[in-house]
Amino acid sequence: MTHDNDSQDFQSILAALNERELTGWERERLWELLEANPDLIAEFSDHCFVGSELQAITEEELNKAGIEPPLRNVVSMPMSEVASSRSYHWHVTIGVAALLAILAVFLIRPGQEPTPHSDEVVSIEKARPTQEASTPSETATIRKANLSLDDPNDEAVSLSGAAALANSRNPRGGKPEGAASVPEKISFNHHVRPILSENCFYCHGPDENTQEAGLRLDLREAATEDLGGYSAIVPGDAEESEIWYRILSDDPADVMPPPESHRTLSDADKEILRRWINDGAEYEAHWAFIQPERAEVPSLKSDWVRNPIDAFILNRLEQEGLEPNPPAEPRAFLRRLSLDLIGLPPTPAELASFEESYEADPDTATEEAVSRLLDSPHFGERMAMPWLDAARYADSNGFQQDGNRHQWPWRDWIIDAYNNNMPFDQFTIEQVAGDLLENPTQDQIIATAFNRNHMLNGEGGAIKEEQRINYVIDRVDTTATTWLGLTMACAQCHTHKYDPITHEEYFQFFAFFNNVPESGGVDKRSGSGCAFGSDSTVQVSRPLLSLPTDEQRQKQRELTEEIKKQEAIIEGIVAEVDPKRRAWEKTFTLAQLVNRTRFPGNVSSFLRIKEEERKANQKRDITEFYLHKEDHGNELWTSLGTNILKLRRELRQTNESVVEVMVMEDNPPEKMRETFILDRGDYQSPTEKVSAGTPSFLPTMKESAPRNRLGLAQWLVDGNNPLTARVMVNRLWAQFFGIGIVKTAEDFGVQGELPKHPELIDWLAVEFVESGWDVKHLIHLMMTSATYRQSSEFTPGNLDRDPENRLVGRGSRSRLPAMLLRDQALAVAGLLKPEVGGHPVYPHQPEGLWKDFSFGKISYPHQELEDQLHRRSLYSFWRRTSAPPNMFDSSSRQVCTVKTSTTNTPLHALTLLNDETYVNAARALAKRMMDEGGDNTDDRLDFAFQLATGRSPDEREHQLLMNGFERSLNEFRSFENAAAEYAGVGKDKSVVELAALTRMAQVILNLDETLNRP
Repeated sequence: MTHDNDSQDFQSILAALNERELTGWERERLWELLEANPDLIAEFSDHCFVGSELQAITEEELNKAGIEPPLRNVVSMPMSEVASSRSYHWHVTIGVAALLAILAVFLIRPGQEPTPHSDEVVSIEKARPTQEASTPSETATIRKANLSLDDPNDEAVSLSGAAALANSRNPRGGKPEGAASVPEKISFNHHVRPILSENCFYCHGPDENTQEAGLRLDLREAATEDLGGYSAIVPGDAEESEIWYRILSDDPADVMPPPESHRTLSDADKEILRRWINDGAEYEAHWAFIQPERAEVPSLKSDWVRNPIDAFILNRLEQEGLEPNPPAEPRAFLRRLSLDLIGLPPTPAELASFEESYEADPDTATEEAVSRLLDSPHFGERMAMPWLDAARYADSNGFQQDGNRHQWPWRDWIIDAYNNNMPFDQFTIEQVAGDLLENPTQDQIIATAFNRNHMLNGEGGAIKEEQRINYVIDRVDTTATTWLGLTMACAQCHTHKYDPITHEEYFQFFAFFNNVPESGGVDKRSGSGCAFGSDSTVQVSRPLLSLPTDEQRQKQRELTEEIKKQEAIIEGIVAEVDPKRRAWEKTFTLAQLVNRTRFPGNVSSFLRIKEEERKANQKRDITEFYLHKEDHGNELWTSLGTNILKLRRELRQTNESVVEVMVMEDNPPEKMRETFILDRGDYQSPTEKVSAGTPSFLPTMKESAPRNRLGLAQWLVDGNNPLTARVMVNRLWAQFFGIGIVKTAEDFGVQGELPKHPELIDWLAVEFVESGWDVKHLIHLMMTSATYRQSSEFTPGNLDRDPENRLVGRGSRSRLPAMLLRDQALAVAGLLKPEVGGHPVYPHQPEGLWKDFSFGKISYPHQELEDQLHRRSLYSFWRRTSAPPNMFDSSSRQVCTVKTSTTNTPLHALTLLNDETYVNAARALAKRMMDEGGDNTDDRLDFAFQLATGRSPDEREHQLLMNGFERSLNEFRSFENAAAEYAGVGKDKSVVELAALTRMAQVILNLDETLNRP
């Protein structure tokens, strides 16, 4: 048994492992716990993702642990029972050894792990003897790195808005542990600010509510002011600086950072601070808040450089003593290019044509291929995928009722905007404020659905004003994250602890979105639900944009005219009907009137209202129901009542079938809402009144700009705004190069990561703006660069030096997102329906998922129609409470997400092998092998391999496939009934061969090379 405090520390550290990298103290503590309590090793090993950790271990480290490195790109084939048994024992041995290697690598004590640094390393000269950092008591609560952003219990993320979840869970990209070396030249932004931000700003940063001793260290004026005979920082004299005394102190009451924070400064951190103070303690504005300037393109004598991107990358590689990779093979390159630009693999004909053109002139072939793909209608679909995550797009509202919505016309607007290469500034303005443009078009109003894609609470117990405030908060956080890359949500309850965003400025930004004429609840419900028979209802809130088709408009006119005729006839006999109707009403007791099985809901309610107090429509509904009921014994009356109720039902169903999109709109001037600062973000605690405005540390809005959403949109894409262009350039870079120039795509603030290529991101940002915000131009520049065209192969040397490929010295090989894996499987199998846009569709998913979450109230529509089953994943109906289960690693679409996770777990493998869509794709691919692949098995297997990977198998790969086919063929000959079921066909003479080909199709669709972008 472990001590209670040990157990508490251990569990806290395990929880931290799920969210971020451990701090130095947590690593040391974990090592101690595992050494003192061997029983905990088993629990630790169960907690870790051994497979993913092994990927990060170099071959050299595996060899040191006595483990032979795994083979690359090996196809696993079925084994005999004896071989399988031997393999089991071998895998157990390897697993234990691997775990020990992981522990050695993962838990290496701070100070033993060398950290490469690009700057020249100099020796550390201590100003005076220092005391070892105090060891925290075993009973102390473990404080996570970047507490205010990572800990959901911390006040900085105790937000009432939905964006709190996203901001408290996103991994930070800042520097969580001390520097390992001291650079020759100290930079405040690159070396000093990360130390202060990580260790000091929480208590001595912008937030006045948590400023200990009233001291701010994020501003030079505050840090150097006279505090009564002493200063926190004395520029030019570290020895006289209070901060230096506190850093060196061995008194727990004085030392900084305090022991209870579990933050410590390394010797290098201390030396950096000492030298910076002695050099004058100069501050710099945060790099992302400074207007970008077009950096001078490095002048290099190299045939490798194709455009300025390459010059910046090659210059950095040369500084690091590295060389770029040679170009990728033509077929691998076209496959990468096609998956990146349209999300679909190239066809064999496209591969052959490109290979031929590439041999003649690589540059021309590349230019033509990029231009062709940018012009494809599928380009917009591929580009829309990450934007839908940022916009938290879904086809349902979320929460327990999770009613449906019709936001898909906005999704189609996004696809069209990308296909038409709408300039990004226009793209921004129309989504943020298209309704406020002069004489806005229908499309411009649809564009504003971006800010109505948030979750919608229609539950009866929800407080409408509270929900309305939550929706405004969501718009603030989504807009700030999407365009500015700022964690503005952290200022909802108090001034931001790291970035210069005050609590007041948060609500000034809030005021831009506070004038939508919305109730906070659901204003309109319709019973038609999903297409194809789902029992769910459509639940929407105003303002709405109705989009009837021509056919629907015609039917509405015809039904309305016929209803008016019937109403005129009934009006002519109402004097005769009323006395009998009154007598009929008196025959019912109150208990009978509330019986909804006897009376429809509206009639039951109306009958309980005194007749003299009833409104005209209430009297009309009661009369028509009475005529229909036949209690009067008059057949003519019954016919009239039945006809008009039938017509009204048809009109209601027609109206409910009309698509209605939730869009943005502002109240008229006389109904404009006032905005107040909400104390700690509580909607019930308004304090000071504020007007719309932007954060003061960024350039101000132009005087001529309106103080509404249109003015805000124009400010976002103003050339003087230092963030928007950088943020979007970085997001595009991450999409095509695997990881952003700034890793923290969601956070360009002080706690975000510094850019790996600062000159390049600024050059690209300026290029983007000066090109007229031309998205396709920027992508064309990236795709035709030699940097993008590199092979993704790596050597142990460049893997050790640059494991995440941040220097971009090789192509970025990465696992395809779940949506593209599904689309690729359908395309390779020949099943994909390529139509662009339209209503969401309902592909296969396991039985009963929707009924389980909805307590049996919502059923999933089952339609064995190809236009439902085989459309692109982008169009699959996205229910927030039960997203498509084969879309693993996708955003939940509950809050804005600009950086999705990528994992590789056994659950994914089970899905790719057993999900009905993938099984049907394997069956279709097997049939395609027989129909198109040639007359013999060799050709058929090679044909399928090329469809999936873009190349022909080598001799060894071909032999493995043939061996697997022969074993499968022999097995299915013994179980012909099972073969027919497996292949999904009836018995015929080729069923055994088709089943064997289906198994090999599953193998090919699950090859590492198939599942990864080359």
